[in-house]
Formats: sequence, structure tokens, C-alpha cells
Amino acid sequence: MLTIKSRAADDHDLKAFAHGQVSIGRNILLTLLPVCALVFGVVYFFWRSVWGAAAASVVLFAASFYSNISFFREVKRRESQKADAKAVEVLEVSASRVVDIEFIGDDGPALCFFVGGGKALLLVGQWLMDYDSFPCEPFRLHRWSDTKRPIRIEVTGRAIEAKKSNVQLRKSHKYGRAELLDAAPETLQEDLDRALSKQSA
Repeated sequence: MLTIKSRAADDHDLKAFAHGQVSIGRNILLTLLPVCALVFGVVYFFWRSVWGAAAASVVLFAASFYSNISFFREVKRRESQKADAKAVEVLEVSASRVVDIEFIGDDGPALCFFVGGGKALLLVGQWLMDYDSFPCEPFRLHRWSDTKRPIRIEVTGRAIEAKKSNVQLRKSHKYGRAELLDAAPETLQEDLDRALSKQSA
């Protein structure tokens, strides 16, 4: 069974979205500057060029600084959604069956939850490993309404074991961290091929 409700963003969402990052200043002091210094040292060691090492460090600093600016702008935008009653979708998931499918490279694990009505919820990525008792039955998936990108999982039931399968994600598939699609256990490979290849078209 699957039900979807909407609500405003809350502090739990913002904390999960920020991944513990507090400020751009702290990121620069504790991460960016030490990494740039390390890059400078490595490049100088191999090239014996101060200008080459400096250029590599400056390019890395500029790219990372821009990335940090963009990230904290997005955090600020999400904070404003505390007043938006439809900012977050909450998917209440109760699955009749859970299948562990083969993933590509390190883009895993990949789990498919059959939620009834010919629907399945596909969850993919290492972010799932942040939850000790997952997969479980049931659970809540919190995601942003505008991008459908998952924010966090709320474990509300007992841990269950996913059934191993020969079904696999393919390089031709295009998918996000969470995909709701039409699928059945008996035809899952064909259903994935159809749904995920269609998205890449």
C-alpha cells in the first residue's frame, strides 16, 4: 500500500538535507583550504612548478567555492519552505514484497518495494545505507515535492530481508534515487527496461 501526503518542510528535513554542513566559512577553513594546500604540495612535488601548483589550487578553490555558494543558497531556499504546506511529500509505504536488484558500479544498494495496485517503488543509492534497520516494513519516505529528490527515510516498522533476484539495472537506464513505476514481481526486469528507458528518451 502507498499513500502520499503533503506538508511544510521542518527542521528534520533541513538537517538531513544539509548533511551536517553548518556554514560556508567552516567548510572553507576545515575542508577546502587543507585540500587546496594538499593539491598544491602534490602538484609541486611532481612538476616542480610553483605556478603550476598555484594554478591547480586556485582552480580547485574557485570550483569548490562556487559549489559551496550554490549549496548554501539551496539550503536557504529550502528553509523558506517551512511556510509552504506542499513543500514536502511524505510517502507512507507498506510493501507486500521487497526485491534486492543488481546495481551498476557503486550505485547501490537497489531495492524495489511492491506497494500494490501494480505499482513499485524503486530506491537506489548508498544513502540507503545510512539507515541501520532498512529495508523495513512499513516506512515513510520524505522527498521534496518540486524535484522528487528524497530527503530522508523514517523507519516505522520492523526490519525485513529483501529477496535476492537476477533483475538488474542497466547502463541504458536513467533513474533517480527514488522512482515510482508500474511493475509486478513476475515481470520486473521488463517493467524496469520499459519505464527507465522511456525516461531516458
